Amino acid sequence: MDKNERCEPPIKYPIKPPGPPKVWSIVEIKFKNAEAPIRFTIQEIPEDRYEEAVEHMCKYFIADEPMCKCMNGINDPEYMRSFEQIWRELINHGLSIAAFTEDPSGGKPIMAGLNVLTLSFKDEKFNLDEIKSKDGRIVFNAVLDLNKEVNVFEKYGIDKYMTAFGLSVNPSYRGAALGSHLLNARVNIGREYNIPVTITAFTSPISQKLAERCGFETLIEKNYDEYVDEKGNLQFPGITAKSMKLMGKRLL
Repeated sequence: MDKNERCEPPIKYPIKPPGPPKVWSIVEIKFKNAEAPIRFTIQEIPEDRYEEAVEHMCKYFIADEPMCKCMNGINDPEYMRSFEQIWRELINHGLSIAAFTEDPSGGKPIMAGLNVLTLSFKDEKFNLDEIKSKDGRIVFNAVLDLNKEVNVFEKYGIDKYMTAFGLSVNPSYRGAALGSHLLNARVNIGREYNIPVTITAFTSPISQKLAERCGFETLIEKNYDEYVDEKGNLQFPGITAKSMKLMGKRLL
C-alpha cells in the first residue's frame, strides 16, 4: 500500500525520533495454570527486530485473522508477499509496538505480541496496484471501503489519526488479554506524538471485544456477507466471523 501518494506529504517518516525505543507501559499478567505472573514491556519495536515483527505477522496474523483465513492466505505465496511488503513499510514508519518478555533461557527478549501502527491523514490516497494478489486486494479494499463510509475527520474534528493494520499475539501468550494492553498503549502514544484520535477496523469478534473494553466506540459495522463482487458473489464465502467494525477512541 503506497501511502506516499498524497498531494503534499504531511509528515516525514519515521515518526519516532532517533534514540532508544520508547517504553509505553510495563504490565504483569497472570496466565492460567502459571505459578507466577509474567512481566511484559510494551514498547516501540527496536529497528533490529523489524524483520522479526514482519515474520510474526505473516506466521500468526494471516493464519488467524478471519478474512485472511477465509482466503487461505497462509498457503498462498503471492498473498503472503503482498502482506509482508505492506507490513514492512508500515513498521518502518516507527510507530508500531510490541510486547516483550524475558527469555527464560537467557536469549533476547521474546516478542509475545505486536500491533502494526501508522497514521492516516485527510485527503490521503492509496495505491493498491502494488498488491499483486487478487485476494489481497479484496481484503484491503474491504477495509478501505469501510473507512470511507464514515467521515471520521468531520466527526472528530481532526486532520490525522492513528490507525492499525494488524493486532497479533503469539499463541503461547493468548488467553490473558495481552492484546488489550497493546491497545491501551495508544493513549500514551497519542499524548507523546500529539495524535488526537485512533481509529481501526477490527475484523474479529475477539479484537472487537478487546477494543470495546478499552473504550473504543463503534462507528460503523458491516457484515461480511454484504461484501460481494460485481456479479453478486460473496467475497468472503464461509468466513467464520460475522462482521467488521470501524471503531474509534479519543486520545487527547
